[in-house]
Amino acid sequence: MDEKPQATDDLGPLEAVFRWIERKQLHAPAVAVLEMHRPLMPVAWTLAMLAGPALAPFVGPDYYERIKALRDPEMLDRLLKRLEASRRQGPLK
Repeated sequence: MDEKPQATDDLGPLEAVFRWIERKQLHAPAVAVLEMHRPLMPVAWTLAMLAGPALAPFVGPDYYERIKALRDPEMLDRLLKRLEASRRQGPLK
């Protein structure tokens, strides 16, 4: 029964991405890259869906759940807000 604590602003499949950025302290570059690629998110989602049958066996059974974040601009906004708030607070201990 591994239950992870729920964040106040749940990022779903992007939680692992957020934690990785936190660990590496890459807030500013991550925000810049995410903002630059925002217009390409629908194209990235379409390509990920097309590649799904080939990639899913390697990535795991939750592949489609992970790429759902590419389709939802609100999830990207939540990730950006949380990165910004985290940057102001300082690194996690």
